[in-house]
Amino acid sequence: MTAATAGYLASMDTWIWIVIAVVVVALLVAAIVAATRRNKKRQEQQRLEAQQLRQQAVAQHSPGLSQAEVEAREAAARADLSRAQAEKAQLEAQQAQTGLAQEQARQEDVLREADRLDPDVDHRSSGYTPQAPTHAGPTEPTHAGPADPGHTDPGHTGPGHTDPGHTDPGHTDPSTGAHRRDV
Repeated sequence: MTAATAGYLASMDTWIWIVIAVVVVALLVAAIVAATRRNKKRQEQQRLEAQQLRQQAVAQHSPGLSQAEVEAREAAARADLSRAQAEKAQLEAQQAQTGLAQEQARQEDVLREADRLDPDVDHRSSGYTPQAPTHAGPTEPTHAGPADPGHTDPGHTGPGHTDPGHTDPGHTDPSTGAHRRDV
């Protein structure tokens, strides 16, 4: 072989390798494009199948879901009503407790005033606490001042009396808890 022939064969070998490389690249590109198309086709088929399943689920189960939804809403409404009733009852209980505490405070004020007026009670001592009488009092009025001519209650025992029609000195006004001294 001559040098020219050897150079010709070498250049031909290069061209063969270039053609082989181009064919291989073309085959790779074709394989990638085919795989992408198959993937897209499969995804589209899966989308259609999923849509059909959703439509079947809605068609078959809508009445049951609607009934369950209605029942859930009714249960929530009943729970809300029960909660509101419980809050109202709690508020009423708090108001009753407040009213009781106020009534007890008014009673204690009346007892303190009675003890202040009573010469037999040391209301200034450090251990003093107002005490309600534990025994029945006298059958005649024991309040200071003249007896009210219209007074007919024989069980009246004095300063703690709250008869709204009774206004002689030393008696309590039921609306304010203060002693009346305006007669």
